Amino acid sequence: MTAVAHTLAELEKMEASHPETLTLLDLVAAVADASASAEEVVATVRHLIETGRVTLIGNFRCPDLTRR
Repeated sequence: MTAVAHTLAELEKMEASHPETLTLLDLVAAVADASASAEEVVATVRHLIETGRVTLIGNFRCPDLTRR
């Protein structure tokens, strides 16, 4: 498993004015460690991206998740 640099609690504290830049894999791994279901992972990842707390790098960097 990939080592995760952040916990979900750390990501939730970040402000939109200073978003953390992560790959989608790192973001999902951090959220999954603190989630009880796949639905919770999806909802949390979407929330973190849409509120600007996290900026994605790599192939999945599109901020509008409804376009995919």
